[in-house]
Amino acid sequence: MRKSKAKETIIQTAQELIEKKGYSKLNINEVAYVADVSVGTLYYHFPKGKVDILTEIMSRKTESYVEKFNKQLLKENIFEKSENLDETLHLIFKKVIEFRRPDRQFLVGIQNEMFSNPEEYLELLERYGMTAGIHQGMGVLSEVLMKTSKKRGKTLSNLRNKQSLILRLVGLLISYQIIFPGYFGNDEEFIEVATDIFLHILNSSSSQGK
Repeated sequence: MRKSKAKETIIQTAQELIEKKGYSKLNINEVAYVADVSVGTLYYHFPKGKVDILTEIMSRKTESYVEKFNKQLLKENIFEKSENLDETLHLIFKKVIEFRRPDRQFLVGIQNEMFSNPEEYLELLERYGMTAGIHQGMGVLSEVLMKTSKKRGKTLSNLRNKQSLILRLVGLLISYQIIFPGYFGNDEEFIEVATDIFLHILNSSSSQGK
């Protein structure tokens, strides 16, 4: 089996096993056996084992998600629906949850790695920006904010200054809403709270800049 083909087979096998059993029950020996490769071959492609495999899967999923997310927003003419920031945030958060909910088992895996090895998780986060897809919504939000900037003053620059904090906080909350359905209430209740948090950070930075 060629190396490139072996890598693809390992990824596909691990993804199917995670979807079936969950990340916590993923066993490297089983992945190698089902993929029909040696354990040595698996570690050749993924030196850190499970976490490297999960990282690769999430990186690919995020890339695919970006394309689908942008197409969906374009299809629904989000800019034509509203130029109101609150309503736009609501629509974007709703779409992020809808698009990422099928990836629940993989988000659980990311959280497992976060708590078992915080330092390595931060490095992984830095490399792949895994914040439940919120990054992909920021470009859309920037466009909306530019359209509403005359009404909201320095909102756009405030968003850029606080972007990292907003992404991490709201992205983490969205992950938990997907991992623990109903923990923050239903999706509509959660989105209302997430929108309030986003706007509070934005307005807070606006007040400080005066």
